[in-house]
Amino acid sequence: MKTLKRDVIKLFILSGISFVIVLYILYKSVTNFIIQQELQKAKLLAHTLVYTRDYLAKMAPYIEFKNQNFHPFSMTPAYVVSKIATIIRTKEHIYVKQTSDKYRDVHNIPNSYELKAIEYLKKHKDDESYMKIISTHNKTKLFYAYPLKITKSCLKCHGPKDEIPPSLYNKIVKIYGNRAFGYKLGELRGIIAIQIPFEEVKNNVKTLFLLMSLLLFFLYIGGIYFFMTLNKMIIDDIEKINDYLDKNLSKNIYRPFRAQMSFLEFNFVKKELNNVVKALKNYKKESYENLYYNPLTKLPNRKKMLTVIKRLKAPIILFDIDSFKEVNYYYGEDIANKLIIEVANRLKEYRLFHIKIDEFAIMTSKEITKEEIYKLTENLIKELEKPYKVEDFSIILRFRAGISYIRRNFMAVLSALDATRILNKDIVFCSEANNIREKYKEHLIWMKRVKESLEDDRIVPFFQPIVDKNKKICKYEALVRMIDGNKVISPFFFLEVAKKSRFYFDITKVMITKVLEKIEEYNVVISINLTTLDMENEEMRKFIIEKLKDFKYIDKLHFEIVESEDIKNSNEAVEFVKTLKDLGCQILIDDFGSGYANFDYLLSLGADAVKIDGTLIKNILTDKNSQIVVKTIITFAKEVNMQVIAEFVEKDKVFEYLKNLGIDCYQGYFYSPPKPDIML
Repeated sequence: MKTLKRDVIKLFILSGISFVIVLYILYKSVTNFIIQQELQKAKLLAHTLVYTRDYLAKMAPYIEFKNQNFHPFSMTPAYVVSKIATIIRTKEHIYVKQTSDKYRDVHNIPNSYELKAIEYLKKHKDDESYMKIISTHNKTKLFYAYPLKITKSCLKCHGPKDEIPPSLYNKIVKIYGNRAFGYKLGELRGIIAIQIPFEEVKNNVKTLFLLMSLLLFFLYIGGIYFFMTLNKMIIDDIEKINDYLDKNLSKNIYRPFRAQMSFLEFNFVKKELNNVVKALKNYKKESYENLYYNPLTKLPNRKKMLTVIKRLKAPIILFDIDSFKEVNYYYGEDIANKLIIEVANRLKEYRLFHIKIDEFAIMTSKEITKEEIYKLTENLIKELEKPYKVEDFSIILRFRAGISYIRRNFMAVLSALDATRILNKDIVFCSEANNIREKYKEHLIWMKRVKESLEDDRIVPFFQPIVDKNKKICKYEALVRMIDGNKVISPFFFLEVAKKSRFYFDITKVMITKVLEKIEEYNVVISINLTTLDMENEEMRKFIIEKLKDFKYIDKLHFEIVESEDIKNSNEAVEFVKTLKDLGCQILIDDFGSGYANFDYLLSLGADAVKIDGTLIKNILTDKNSQIVVKTIITFAKEVNMQVIAEFVEKDKVFEYLKNLGIDCYQGYFYSPPKPDIML
């Protein structure tokens, strides 16, 4: 993670390096510029001398000296330029020299730099000059050489001997000897060498750059100081913000942010933080009210009550309105809400809590006796059950109440209220609900065992044979069992518990899957129980249809419909039964004849068989009423071509009696109990 301070330091280091590089480049550029200026000065001087030579070369033949004191060659180019160079050296202190490697005058002997220039220009005939920075006597100079080449005017005096006038020839020979003849056109005769002192200029440049560097350095240091100060001010503002956040918002303390900021931008952040704080305070207030108070009655709710209980440990009375859902449906939500407010008003003189829409709790004095709290509850119920006048309606409500007197906590009073339904009483103390709590505990234990059994694949079908009158197996019923080590656990202990959770549908899925596998393995008819709860569940219906869609032995799968009293009120269940029949499954009505025997409804389901309830079969030998009901069922079934199966046939005498009545199939311990696998 980057830090502002580290980035600022990095910026200064990079800017410092860039500053040095820029200074170096600038120094080199200015130095080069000065060199070019001095070079231009040397070129101008050289060209001036060359133009002088050219002029004299053209004019010299036409000048005649009458004064014998003048040198015979006073107007010749070489002589005149040499004199001019001497004057410049003397007065201007600029080294100017006309020289050649074939010098005629000993005063014009070339030095080593001049000889190198002559050699260079001879090799590079197209170059118009030669330049070099040289050091002599610890002084730096600009050395410039301009080539002097033989022109036509030069050949008039220095060409072939036979082409030069005799008088001129004699004069030249007399002074310079025979070396002054035989020049060729375009040949390099010599150079004009110029040395311009560069040390002073260079020192001036260095001094200037030193001053500039010092100025820029101080500006750079000032910039660093400015930016460090600026950075500190920024960091100070950030630290003020961080310190505020750490001491306030991180601890859910919503104080205004009042620190003085250095910058307008951070002041804007401060204003925004204060707006956030204001919004958070409002949100906290609203959240607190939403969390701890009922929005309808504005009374403290269950969460608030739980915090109060921890402090007070006082007895609690929990009131519940009987069948308030019906009031809501009949009168509408608006009337129901007004009714709830009226209920709250009748309890307002007590420490009142609104737990659920139809539940209120009051906390009493710690010193109240058990008899007093019971009497108080009775009186409050009488008061609460007086008619309520809401708009044009007069409404009467019924109330139940649970009391936590000894344990004095919410779960205790809630269990007491739940016990009022089970014990069918208007008022119940939590001490009376102990047995119910044990049932809850047992329920949770079995729920855990069901979950673990499903995870470990210990929910399995057992198969009980169904035989015909010759005791030959014609089909099987699959009955669910839980395997726990060496123990086989009956559904009596866990199935009702499972029905109160999603585990029940997982059990049904396991049973259907394993039964289908057994049908495929043994090619036998197996029936499996199906409840209204199964058939009303959309996911379960889809699961069954998906399983049966491509099942090859669908005619060997029978479904036994249990809870036939409930199915008549369920359109989903009735339609699903028809779907199963359309797929090719047979439908059996289980436990027929016990408490409910609607023959018309039996026909409307299109059942293929009925299983007579075991309570009728057990007493068939001695109970006249059971005999009459069984005979009636058999007669009806034969008329509509339904198969009749008798359950709980446990004795041969019962088997023989039922066989004489015309029962088609028999199931019971007289032949075999349920087995873990198919009996062939």
